[in-house]
Amino acid sequence: MTTPFKKPKNHPKFGLGIDWETSGSDWDDPDGSHKKYQGLSFGAVVFDVDTFEPIEKLYCELQFDTNKYKWSQEAQAIHGLSQEHLAKNGISREEAAVLLGEMILKYFGPEGKVMFLGHNADFDIKFTNQLFADVGLPPLNKHHVILDTSSTGFITLGLYKSDMLFERLGFDKRGAHNALEDILMTLETCKIIKGLMAFAMQEIYG
Repeated sequence: MTTPFKKPKNHPKFGLGIDWETSGSDWDDPDGSHKKYQGLSFGAVVFDVDTFEPIEKLYCELQFDTNKYKWSQEAQAIHGLSQEHLAKNGISREEAAVLLGEMILKYFGPEGKVMFLGHNADFDIKFTNQLFADVGLPPLNKHHVILDTSSTGFITLGLYKSDMLFERLGFDKRGAHNALEDILMTLETCKIIKGLMAFAMQEIYG
């Protein structure tokens, strides 16, 4: 019989998951910042780190800054958000940053470090910090633990692309990517993989 695992002393209560849809990406950017392109929409979820259950959700579509950022038709084909749609329905970057900042302050405080969840989390962290920098706010204060379902999917199932991983785990085939739907599927992926691991450990060790 195995000894019960003890949580780390600094084990947080909440985590923050964010998924961004953007006007494009530049994987050849020397510093990996994708700075030529803008985040267009994000879905954010605060979750219980023990159960991976969502606690609070936020979805924002942002107005596009044509003077500062480039637009990629290839990216639009993925998320389906046009410049016309965002001009009509998007909120300002200042308002979006305030809404996200208030969520972070509510659960993590002004100095608290965030356990961050994403699929290819580094991409979403960079666009989150781009939003904050554009309105003069400090970057996300990251916890040393970053939860990334891209690497987890490759380790466990040999799948790192979100479409393939999510479908393998039983989610419906996606059409246009929606940032809130995507981060909720990312969160559910954690729950599924954790459950599979618990089942396997029980079978092996009893």
